[in-house]
Amino acid sequence: MRRNLLFLSGDARLIERIEAALVNDLAVMAVDPRGPDLAGMATRFSPQAIMIDAGAHSGVRTILEQMAAVRGAFPGLPLVAIGDEMSAQLILSAFRAGVDDFVDRDAPDAEIRGAILAQLRVKQVQPGGEARLVNVLSPAPSDEDSDLALNIASLIAASDRERRTLLLDLSLPVTPARAALGLDFNFTLLAALRDMARLDRTFLDSAVTRSPDSGLYILPLAADESDNALPAPRDLAGLLQVLQSLFDTVVVCWAAFSGQAARVGAIQDVVLVGCNQRFSVIRNAKNFLAAMQAGDSDVLPVLAIHLLDPTLTPSPGEIATAAGAPKSLVLRAPWGQLAAAHNRGRPLSLLGPSAYCEALRAFLLERQLVSGRAGENTTTRLLHWLNRARAG
Repeated sequence: MRRNLLFLSGDARLIERIEAALVNDLAVMAVDPRGPDLAGMATRFSPQAIMIDAGAHSGVRTILEQMAAVRGAFPGLPLVAIGDEMSAQLILSAFRAGVDDFVDRDAPDAEIRGAILAQLRVKQVQPGGEARLVNVLSPAPSDEDSDLALNIASLIAASDRERRTLLLDLSLPVTPARAALGLDFNFTLLAALRDMARLDRTFLDSAVTRSPDSGLYILPLAADESDNALPAPRDLAGLLQVLQSLFDTVVVCWAAFSGQAARVGAIQDVVLVGCNQRFSVIRNAKNFLAAMQAGDSDVLPVLAIHLLDPTLTPSPGEIATAAGAPKSLVLRAPWGQLAAAHNRGRPLSLLGPSAYCEALRAFLLERQLVSGRAGENTTTRLLHWLNRARAG
């Protein structure tokens, strides 16, 4: 799992350079130190290292005060300043303010990267405190993948309503959860980006739509066709980091943004790649998985096979082999069953025993995303057997 670097700077060019230098090692979130609620933003991002721009554009005294404030708020984190090494007095004052290292703005990218990573090794900072992350990736546009994300999030939320579960839905042109659950969305991802400095539990509880059925929070990219602005990958990555600090589980339906997921550091924890029985989709899944495996990610993706018609070929095993998937999850649900759940306004995973629900529950239970209460599981099995007996 990649670690987080909080970069305190208002210099757009310098921010882009630091992001490029650390793209393979750390997720960078830049915050202007002149903005409001700096301490709150820093805390919500859950950084493992901090870099601060020691340039005089914000005033030397202000920058030194910010250094001391950041050091006081995060006494155990690496704190590296970047500035003009010609200013010996600034360097000395920075170290007195609690900085662990000072890097020249004109230093090579490798030197900047080395300074941060060296401080991380010295401090022996370990990541922690983040929410569980479930990624549903789509090599090609697919309604079944959006349903899968909604069913996963709903099942996790309903299994323990005291734990906060969020569905971050990046579907376009609108979120299918609007029709599937009969909900209205007044707060979208783009609004969250604009109000990122204000995001906390109280604010989100009042702004984000929550399903009364499961207790699931849902934050869509677009609530209607007029929401056509797209987020920048860096902004999306920063918001995701903030959301992970405010929820216990975050399920992301990446949809059309699936190709960018690796570039924003989202490929971590639980990763599902959707695939149905069409040959074109299988081919896209194969190329998508190959690209993921060619990267440096140590995540083992699971191919989620939507088995809408068991009489069609190829079989699930043949699909997994053709796609080159090391692990797969077979989701047996006829299209009519998914459509009926959609029309009832209740996810299929919450409609009672079904092959789809049992496969999902077993998958989530194995990854400790839902609880394995013995009584609950026994009741589910009994209901399933009764339904089978009634059906003859």
